[in-house]
Amino acid sequence: MFKSDNLYKAIFKSMIGRYSVYAVNISSMMILARIFTPEVFGIVAAIMVFFIFFQLMAEAGLGPAIINLDCLLSEDRNGLFGLTLTVGLVLSLGFAALAPAFLLFYKIPRIDEIVPYIAISLMFFSACIIPNAILLREQAFFRIANASFAAEICSTATAVGLAQFIDPLHALAAKGPVSAATIFFFIWYFSGKTEFGRPMPGHKFSAIKPLLRFTGYQFGFNFINYFSRNLDNILVGKYMGAIALGSYDKAYQLMRYPMLLLTFAMTPAIQPVIRKHAGNPREVEAVHRDFTFKLSLVGAAAGLAMFVFADSIVLLMLGSQWLNVIPIISILSIAIPVQVILSTSGGFFQAMNRADLLFLSGLLSAIVVVGAILIGIIQRDIELMCWYIVAAFHINFFQAYYYMYRKVFIIPLHKYLVKMLPAATVISGMVFWSWLF
Repeated sequence: MFKSDNLYKAIFKSMIGRYSVYAVNISSMMILARIFTPEVFGIVAAIMVFFIFFQLMAEAGLGPAIINLDCLLSEDRNGLFGLTLTVGLVLSLGFAALAPAFLLFYKIPRIDEIVPYIAISLMFFSACIIPNAILLREQAFFRIANASFAAEICSTATAVGLAQFIDPLHALAAKGPVSAATIFFFIWYFSGKTEFGRPMPGHKFSAIKPLLRFTGYQFGFNFINYFSRNLDNILVGKYMGAIALGSYDKAYQLMRYPMLLLTFAMTPAIQPVIRKHAGNPREVEAVHRDFTFKLSLVGAAAGLAMFVFADSIVLLMLGSQWLNVIPIISILSIAIPVQVILSTSGGFFQAMNRADLLFLSGLLSAIVVVGAILIGIIQRDIELMCWYIVAAFHINFFQAYYYMYRKVFIIPLHKYLVKMLPAATVISGMVFWSWLF
Protein backbone atom coordinates (compact mmCIF):
# COMPACT_ATOMS: atom_id res chain seq x y z
CA MET A 1 0.00 0.00 0.00
CA PHE A 2 1.41 3.36 -1.06
CA LYS A 3 1.21 5.90 1.73
CA SER A 4 1.52 9.57 0.90
CA ASP A 5 3.61 9.95 4.06
CA ASN A 6 6.48 8.22 2.26
CA LEU A 7 6.48 10.87 -0.45
CA TYR A 8 6.14 13.76 1.99
CA LYS A 9 9.00 12.47 4.15
CA ALA A 10 11.27 12.23 1.13
CA ILE A 11 10.17 15.69 -0.01
CA PHE A 12 10.82 17.12 3.44
CA LYS A 13 14.36 15.73 3.41
CA SER A 14 14.94 17.15 -0.05
CA MET A 15 13.55 20.57 0.89
CA ILE A 16 15.59 20.92 4.07
CA GLY A 17 18.76 20.16 2.15
CA ARG A 18 17.95 22.42 -0.76
CA TYR A 19 16.77 25.41 1.25
CA SER A 20 20.23 25.99 2.63
CA VAL A 21 21.48 26.08 -0.95
CA TYR A 22 18.74 28.46 -2.07
CA ALA A 23 19.47 30.77 0.84
CA VAL A 24 23.07 31.14 -0.25
CA ASN A 25 21.95 31.38 -3.92
CA ILE A 26 19.74 34.35 -3.08
CA SER A 27 22.47 35.98 -1.01
CA SER A 28 24.89 35.47 -3.88
CA MET A 29 22.49 37.08 -6.35
CA MET A 30 21.98 40.08 -4.08
CA ILE A 31 25.73 40.59 -3.73
CA LEU A 32 26.63 40.08 -7.37
CA ALA A 33 23.77 42.26 -8.66
CA ARG A 34 25.30 45.20 -6.80
CA ILE A 35 28.83 44.56 -8.11
CA PHE A 36 28.20 43.72 -11.77
CA THR A 37 26.10 45.72 -14.24
CA PRO A 38 23.09 44.42 -16.23
CA GLU A 39 25.30 44.47 -19.35
CA VAL A 40 27.90 42.14 -17.80
CA PHE A 41 25.16 39.81 -16.58
CA GLY A 42 23.58 39.92 -20.04
CA ILE A 43 26.79 38.88 -21.79
CA VAL A 44 27.27 35.91 -19.45
CA ALA A 45 23.58 34.98 -19.69
CA ALA A 46 23.79 34.94 -23.50
CA ILE A 47 26.51 32.26 -23.42
CA MET A 48 24.89 30.33 -20.56
CA VAL A 49 21.94 29.60 -22.83
CA PHE A 50 24.22 27.54 -25.09
CA PHE A 51 25.97 26.03 -22.09
CA ILE A 52 22.62 24.60 -21.00
CA PHE A 53 22.19 23.05 -24.45
CA PHE A 54 25.58 21.35 -24.23
CA GLN A 55 24.70 20.16 -20.71
CA LEU A 56 21.61 18.56 -22.18
CA MET A 57 23.67 16.70 -24.78
CA ALA A 58 26.16 15.54 -22.14
CA GLU A 59 23.48 14.23 -19.78
CA ALA A 60 21.34 12.68 -22.55
CA GLY A 61 18.73 11.35 -20.10
CA LEU A 62 21.22 9.15 -18.21
CA GLY A 63 20.40 10.55 -14.76
CA PRO A 64 16.72 9.54 -14.60
CA ALA A 65 17.54 6.18 -16.23
CA ILE A 66 20.03 5.32 -13.50
CA ILE A 67 17.61 6.36 -10.77
CA ASN A 68 15.13 3.76 -12.08
CA LEU A 69 17.69 0.91 -11.95
CA ASP A 70 17.43 -1.80 -9.30
CA CYS A 71 21.03 -2.96 -9.75
CA LEU A 72 24.18 -1.79 -11.50
CA LEU A 73 27.39 -3.82 -11.81
CA SER A 74 30.59 -1.96 -10.95
CA GLU A 75 31.97 -2.62 -14.45
CA ASP A 76 28.85 -1.08 -16.01
CA ARG A 77 28.91 1.84 -13.56
CA ASN A 78 32.53 2.61 -14.42
CA GLY A 79 31.81 2.22 -18.12
CA LEU A 80 29.01 4.78 -17.92
CA PHE A 81 31.27 7.10 -15.94
CA GLY A 82 34.04 6.74 -18.50
CA LEU A 83 31.54 7.43 -21.26
CA THR A 84 30.34 10.66 -19.65
CA LEU A 85 33.94 11.81 -19.13
CA THR A 86 34.74 11.17 -22.79
CA VAL A 87 31.57 12.89 -24.00
CA GLY A 88 32.24 15.79 -21.66
CA LEU A 89 35.76 16.28 -22.99
CA VAL A 90 34.59 16.21 -26.62
CA LEU A 91 31.72 18.60 -25.96
CA SER A 92 33.95 20.98 -23.99
CA LEU A 93 36.45 21.20 -26.83
CA GLY A 94 33.62 21.67 -29.30
CA PHE A 95 32.09 24.42 -27.18
CA ALA A 96 35.41 26.26 -26.94
CA ALA A 97 35.87 26.03 -30.71
CA LEU A 98 32.51 27.74 -31.25
CA ALA A 99 33.62 31.05 -29.66
CA PRO A 100 33.86 32.88 -33.03
CA ALA A 101 30.41 31.55 -33.99
CA PHE A 102 28.86 32.90 -30.77
CA LEU A 103 30.39 36.30 -31.47
CA LEU A 104 29.09 36.26 -35.04
CA PHE A 105 25.60 35.19 -33.96
CA TYR A 106 25.03 37.68 -31.14
CA LYS A 107 27.26 40.53 -32.35
CA ILE A 108 27.76 41.38 -28.68
CA PRO A 109 31.34 42.63 -28.10
CA ARG A 110 33.65 40.43 -25.99
CA ILE A 111 31.18 37.57 -25.70
CA ASP A 112 33.83 35.17 -27.02
CA GLU A 113 36.13 35.98 -24.09
CA ILE A 114 34.03 34.04 -21.59
CA VAL A 115 33.61 30.88 -23.69
CA PRO A 116 36.71 29.10 -22.22
CA TYR A 117 35.30 29.49 -18.70
CA ILE A 118 32.02 27.88 -19.71
CA ALA A 119 33.83 25.06 -21.54
CA ILE A 120 35.62 24.10 -18.31
CA SER A 121 32.28 24.14 -16.46
CA LEU A 122 30.85 21.74 -19.04
CA MET A 123 33.62 19.22 -18.45
CA PHE A 124 32.98 19.10 -14.71
CA PHE A 125 29.22 18.95 -15.23
CA SER A 126 29.61 15.86 -17.44
CA ALA A 127 31.82 14.18 -14.85
CA CYS A 128 29.14 14.76 -12.21
CA ILE A 129 26.25 13.05 -14.05
CA ILE A 130 26.76 9.46 -12.84
CA PRO A 131 27.70 10.10 -9.17
CA ASN A 132 24.87 12.64 -8.84
CA ALA A 133 22.30 10.17 -10.20
CA ILE A 134 23.57 7.51 -7.79
CA LEU A 135 23.07 9.88 -4.85
CA LEU A 136 19.61 10.91 -6.06
CA ARG A 137 18.60 7.25 -6.38
CA GLU A 138 19.32 6.79 -2.67
CA GLN A 139 17.65 10.07 -1.75
CA ALA A 140 20.94 11.43 -0.38
CA PHE A 141 19.61 14.97 -0.58
CA PHE A 142 21.67 16.37 2.29
CA ARG A 143 24.93 15.29 0.70
CA ILE A 144 23.94 16.81 -2.62
CA ALA A 145 22.88 20.00 -0.84
CA ASN A 146 26.21 20.20 0.98
CA ALA A 147 28.03 20.02 -2.34
CA SER A 148 25.88 22.77 -3.87
CA PHE A 149 26.19 24.92 -0.73
CA ALA A 150 29.97 24.73 -0.79
CA ALA A 151 30.05 25.40 -4.53
CA GLU A 152 27.93 28.54 -4.27
CA ILE A 153 30.02 29.99 -1.45
CA CYS A 154 33.34 29.23 -3.16
CA SER A 155 32.25 30.49 -6.58
CA THR A 156 30.65 33.69 -5.28
CA ALA A 157 33.70 34.49 -3.14
CA THR A 158 35.89 33.88 -6.19
CA ALA A 159 33.82 36.23 -8.39
CA VAL A 160 33.75 38.98 -5.75
CA GLY A 161 37.47 38.63 -5.05
CA LEU A 162 38.50 38.60 -8.70
CA ALA A 163 36.33 41.66 -9.42
CA GLN A 164 38.76 43.69 -7.31
CA PHE A 165 41.70 42.79 -9.53
CA ILE A 166 40.58 41.81 -13.04
CA ASP A 167 38.00 42.78 -15.62
CA PRO A 168 34.43 42.36 -14.22
CA LEU A 169 33.38 40.22 -17.18
CA HIS A 170 36.11 37.68 -16.53
CA ALA A 171 35.49 37.79 -12.79
CA LEU A 172 31.81 36.90 -13.21
CA ALA A 173 32.57 34.25 -15.84
CA ALA A 174 35.02 32.55 -13.46
CA LYS A 175 32.15 31.76 -11.10
CA GLY A 176 30.93 28.93 -13.37
CA PRO A 177 33.99 26.66 -13.47
CA VAL A 178 34.71 27.11 -9.76
CA SER A 179 31.13 26.10 -8.92
CA ALA A 180 31.12 23.10 -11.30
CA ALA A 181 34.49 21.81 -10.06
CA THR A 182 33.49 22.10 -6.39
CA ILE A 183 30.20 20.28 -6.94
CA PHE A 184 31.91 17.46 -8.82
CA PHE A 185 34.56 16.75 -6.21
CA PHE A 186 32.03 16.71 -3.36
CA ILE A 187 29.45 14.62 -5.24
CA TRP A 188 32.05 12.12 -6.45
CA TYR A 189 33.40 11.70 -2.93
CA PHE A 190 29.96 11.31 -1.34
CA SER A 191 28.90 8.66 -3.88
CA GLY A 192 31.33 6.23 -2.24
CA LYS A 193 28.81 5.63 0.55
CA THR A 194 26.04 4.34 -1.72
CA GLU A 195 24.78 0.95 -2.88
CA PHE A 196 26.23 1.41 -6.37
CA GLY A 197 29.48 2.89 -5.04
CA ARG A 198 31.89 5.55 -6.25
CA PRO A 199 32.44 5.42 -10.03
CA MET A 200 35.90 5.24 -11.56
CA PRO A 201 36.78 5.77 -15.23
CA GLY A 202 36.00 2.61 -17.19
CA HIS A 203 35.97 1.54 -20.81
CA LYS A 204 32.77 -0.54 -21.05
CA PHE A 205 30.82 2.08 -22.98
CA SER A 206 28.38 -0.63 -24.10
CA ALA A 207 26.79 -0.42 -20.63
CA ILE A 208 24.63 2.34 -22.10
CA LYS A 209 22.76 -0.10 -24.40
CA PRO A 210 20.10 -1.35 -21.89
CA LEU A 211 19.29 2.26 -21.00
CA LEU A 212 18.92 3.58 -24.54
CA ARG A 213 15.13 3.28 -24.83
CA PHE A 214 14.50 5.29 -21.66
CA THR A 215 17.33 7.76 -22.28
CA GLY A 216 16.17 8.25 -25.87
CA TYR A 217 12.76 9.55 -24.84
CA GLN A 218 14.23 11.46 -21.91
CA PHE A 219 16.84 13.10 -24.12
CA GLY A 220 14.17 13.94 -26.67
CA PHE A 221 12.10 15.62 -23.97
CA ASN A 222 15.12 17.51 -22.64
CA PHE A 223 16.07 18.58 -26.15
CA ILE A 224 12.73 20.12 -27.05
CA ASN A 225 12.26 21.45 -23.51
CA TYR A 226 15.53 23.31 -23.91
CA PHE A 227 14.22 25.39 -26.79
CA SER A 228 10.96 26.20 -25.05
CA ARG A 229 12.86 27.31 -21.94
CA ASN A 230 15.80 29.13 -23.52
CA LEU A 231 14.77 30.46 -26.92
CA ASP A 232 13.57 33.66 -25.26
CA ASN A 233 17.05 34.38 -23.89
CA ILE A 234 18.68 33.58 -27.23
CA LEU A 235 16.39 35.89 -29.21
CA VAL A 236 16.27 38.70 -26.64
CA GLY A 237 20.07 38.71 -26.58
CA LYS A 238 20.32 38.71 -30.36
CA TYR A 239 17.62 41.24 -31.22
CA MET A 240 17.39 43.45 -28.11
CA GLY A 241 20.96 43.44 -26.79
CA ALA A 242 22.89 42.50 -23.66
CA ILE A 243 21.27 45.09 -21.37
CA ALA A 244 17.73 43.98 -22.25
CA LEU A 245 18.76 40.33 -21.82
CA GLY A 246 20.34 41.09 -18.45
CA SER A 247 17.09 42.65 -17.20
CA TYR A 248 14.87 39.91 -18.62
CA ASP A 249 17.11 37.15 -17.31
CA LYS A 250 17.09 38.61 -13.79
CA ALA A 251 13.28 38.97 -13.87
CA TYR A 252 12.92 35.35 -14.95
CA GLN A 253 15.38 34.29 -12.27
CA LEU A 254 13.34 36.07 -9.59
CA MET A 255 10.17 34.42 -10.90
CA ARG A 256 11.86 31.03 -10.62
CA TYR A 257 12.79 31.43 -6.96
CA PRO A 258 9.34 30.43 -5.66
CA MET A 259 9.62 27.32 -7.85
CA LEU A 260 13.11 26.69 -6.53
CA LEU A 261 11.83 26.97 -2.96
CA LEU A 262 8.78 24.83 -3.66
CA THR A 263 8.92 22.30 -6.47
CA PHE A 264 12.60 22.23 -7.44
CA ALA A 265 13.37 21.34 -3.84
CA MET A 266 10.73 18.60 -3.98
CA THR A 267 11.08 17.04 -7.43
CA PRO A 268 14.31 15.10 -6.74
CA ALA A 269 12.31 13.10 -4.18
CA ILE A 270 9.40 12.23 -6.49
CA GLN A 271 10.91 9.73 -8.90
CA PRO A 272 12.87 7.63 -6.35
CA VAL A 273 9.74 7.21 -4.17
CA ILE A 274 7.01 6.85 -6.81
CA ARG A 275 8.95 4.38 -8.99
CA LYS A 276 8.44 1.68 -6.36
CA HIS A 277 4.65 1.96 -6.82
CA ALA A 278 4.48 2.34 -10.61
CA GLY A 279 2.22 -0.75 -10.79
CA ASN A 280 -0.54 0.96 -8.79
CA PRO A 281 -1.59 4.01 -10.86
CA ARG A 282 -4.79 4.65 -8.85
CA GLU A 283 -2.86 4.88 -5.60
CA VAL A 284 -0.22 7.09 -7.18
CA GLU A 285 -2.96 9.34 -8.61
CA ALA A 286 -4.52 9.82 -5.18
CA VAL A 287 -1.16 10.88 -3.76
CA HIS A 288 -0.51 13.09 -6.79
CA ARG A 289 -3.89 14.83 -6.50
CA ASP A 290 -3.41 15.56 -2.80
CA PHE A 291 0.18 16.67 -3.31
CA THR A 292 -0.47 19.05 -6.22
CA PHE A 293 -3.58 20.53 -4.58
CA LYS A 294 -1.53 21.61 -1.57
CA LEU A 295 1.20 22.77 -3.91
CA SER A 296 -1.28 24.86 -5.93
CA LEU A 297 -2.33 26.77 -2.80
CA VAL A 298 1.24 27.55 -1.84
CA GLY A 299 2.08 28.46 -5.44
CA ALA A 300 -0.89 30.81 -5.66
CA ALA A 301 0.18 32.54 -2.45
CA ALA A 302 3.76 32.89 -3.71
CA GLY A 303 2.64 34.26 -7.08
CA LEU A 304 0.30 36.76 -5.46
CA ALA A 305 3.00 37.94 -3.05
CA MET A 306 5.48 38.51 -5.87
CA PHE A 307 2.80 40.27 -7.93
CA VAL A 308 1.86 42.67 -5.12
CA PHE A 309 5.36 43.37 -3.83
CA ALA A 310 7.29 43.31 -7.13
CA ASP A 311 8.85 46.76 -6.64
CA SER A 312 10.03 46.04 -3.10
CA ILE A 313 11.39 42.64 -4.09
CA VAL A 314 13.42 44.08 -6.97
CA LEU A 315 14.87 46.88 -4.84
CA LEU A 316 15.76 44.48 -2.04
CA MET A 317 17.16 41.67 -4.18
CA LEU A 318 18.86 43.59 -7.00
CA GLY A 319 19.16 47.26 -6.12
CA SER A 320 18.13 50.51 -7.81
CA GLN A 321 19.99 49.87 -11.11
CA TRP A 322 17.45 47.12 -11.93
CA LEU A 323 14.17 49.08 -11.73
CA ASN A 324 13.22 48.12 -15.30
CA VAL A 325 12.81 44.55 -14.02
CA ILE A 326 9.68 45.48 -12.00
CA PRO A 327 7.03 45.41 -14.78
CA ILE A 328 8.54 42.22 -16.21
CA ILE A 329 8.45 40.32 -12.91
CA SER A 330 4.89 41.54 -12.24
CA ILE A 331 3.70 39.82 -15.41
CA LEU A 332 5.76 36.66 -15.00
CA SER A 333 4.54 36.19 -11.42
CA ILE A 334 1.07 35.34 -12.80
CA ALA A 335 2.53 32.10 -14.17
CA ILE A 336 4.04 31.00 -10.85
CA PRO A 337 1.05 28.89 -9.65
CA VAL A 338 0.84 26.74 -12.81
CA GLN A 339 4.61 26.58 -13.13
CA VAL A 340 4.94 25.32 -9.57
CA ILE A 341 2.53 22.48 -10.30
CA LEU A 342 3.70 21.74 -13.82
CA SER A 343 7.34 21.42 -12.82
CA THR A 344 6.50 18.31 -10.76
CA SER A 345 4.82 16.48 -13.65
CA GLY A 346 8.07 15.21 -15.14
CA GLY A 347 8.93 13.28 -11.99
CA PHE A 348 5.59 11.42 -12.12
CA PHE A 349 5.91 10.62 -15.84
CA GLN A 350 9.44 9.29 -15.24
CA ALA A 351 8.51 7.27 -12.16
CA MET A 352 5.59 5.66 -14.00
CA ASN A 353 8.00 4.71 -16.82
CA ARG A 354 6.17 6.90 -19.34
CA ALA A 355 9.09 8.85 -20.73
CA ASP A 356 7.33 8.54 -24.09
CA LEU A 357 4.41 10.65 -22.86
CA LEU A 358 6.82 13.07 -21.23
CA PHE A 359 8.47 13.49 -24.62
CA LEU A 360 5.13 14.02 -26.40
CA SER A 361 3.93 16.53 -23.82
CA GLY A 362 7.27 18.31 -23.97
CA LEU A 363 7.05 18.53 -27.75
CA LEU A 364 3.63 20.18 -27.59
CA SER A 365 4.85 22.50 -24.83
CA ALA A 366 7.81 23.56 -26.93
CA ILE A 367 5.59 24.37 -29.92
CA VAL A 368 3.30 26.55 -27.79
CA VAL A 369 6.07 28.38 -25.90
CA VAL A 370 8.26 28.92 -28.94
CA GLY A 371 5.28 30.38 -30.80
CA ALA A 372 4.62 32.77 -27.92
CA ILE A 373 8.26 33.86 -27.80
CA LEU A 374 8.48 34.45 -31.53
CA ILE A 375 5.38 36.63 -31.54
CA GLY A 376 6.84 38.75 -28.73
CA ILE A 377 10.23 39.05 -30.42
CA ILE A 378 8.63 40.09 -33.72
CA GLN A 379 6.86 42.90 -31.84
CA ARG A 380 10.15 43.87 -30.10
CA ASP A 381 8.32 44.24 -26.78
CA ILE A 382 9.56 42.29 -23.74
CA GLU A 383 6.43 42.95 -21.68
CA LEU A 384 4.15 41.66 -24.45
CA MET A 385 6.41 38.63 -24.86
CA CYS A 386 6.02 37.93 -21.13
CA TRP A 387 2.23 38.00 -21.47
CA TYR A 388 2.42 35.53 -24.33
CA ILE A 389 4.71 33.26 -22.30
CA VAL A 390 2.32 33.36 -19.33
CA ALA A 391 -0.53 32.30 -21.64
CA ALA A 392 1.63 29.52 -23.09
CA PHE A 393 2.40 28.11 -19.61
CA HIS A 394 -1.32 27.83 -18.87
CA ILE A 395 -2.02 26.09 -22.16
CA ASN A 396 0.76 23.62 -21.45
CA PHE A 397 -0.60 22.92 -18.00
CA PHE A 398 -3.82 21.59 -19.54
CA GLN A 399 -2.18 19.46 -22.21
CA ALA A 400 0.40 17.92 -19.82
CA TYR A 401 -2.20 16.88 -17.28
CA TYR A 402 -4.53 15.68 -19.99
CA TYR A 403 -1.91 13.12 -21.00
CA MET A 404 -1.08 12.25 -17.42
CA TYR A 405 -4.69 11.61 -16.41
CA ARG A 406 -5.99 10.00 -19.59
CA LYS A 407 -2.93 7.92 -20.46
CA VAL A 408 -1.18 7.22 -17.14
CA PHE A 409 -3.86 7.32 -14.44
CA ILE A 410 -6.77 6.49 -16.80
CA ILE A 411 -9.03 8.99 -15.04
CA PRO A 412 -10.99 11.95 -16.54
CA LEU A 413 -9.11 15.22 -16.22
CA HIS A 414 -12.04 17.29 -14.94
CA LYS A 415 -11.94 15.54 -11.58
CA TYR A 416 -8.43 16.87 -11.12
CA LEU A 417 -9.14 20.36 -12.42
CA VAL A 418 -11.81 20.88 -9.77
CA LYS A 419 -9.04 20.74 -7.18
CA MET A 420 -7.26 23.59 -8.97
CA LEU A 421 -10.16 26.09 -8.71
CA PRO A 422 -8.79 28.02 -5.68
CA ALA A 423 -5.47 28.66 -7.46
CA ALA A 424 -7.32 29.52 -10.68
CA THR A 425 -9.28 32.18 -8.78
CA VAL A 426 -6.08 33.85 -7.59
CA ILE A 427 -4.61 33.78 -11.11
CA SER A 428 -7.77 35.34 -12.55
CA GLY A 429 -7.60 38.10 -9.96
CA MET A 430 -3.99 38.97 -10.87
CA VAL A 431 -4.81 39.08 -14.58
CA PHE A 432 -7.85 41.27 -14.00
CA TRP A 433 -5.87 43.68 -11.81
CA SER A 434 -3.08 43.94 -14.42
CA TRP A 435 -5.48 44.77 -17.22
CA LEU A 436 -7.47 47.17 -15.06
CA PHE A 437 -4.46 49.18 -13.87
